Amino acid sequence: MNPMRRRWTRSLATGLVALGLMLSAAPASVRAQEDPEAEGEAEGRPLDGYAGTFILAALAVFIIGKSARR
Repeated sequence: MNPMRRRWTRSLATGLVALGLMLSAAPASVRAQEDPEAEGEAEGRPLDGYAGTFILAALAVFIIGKSARR
């Protein structure tokens, strides 16, 4: 890979990490959750959250492993 492209991808990756850290620390409105069992049915699909987390973690491990190989 030529040096110009390497510099561009490195700055892009740094910017994405900084953006992710800023968004994760952003304050959000916090509301008390109601008890879903009191209504009789639970809302949401927790398996989707686990799958999304797994995909993001696998992507992070892939990127770190690929950059450590050099």
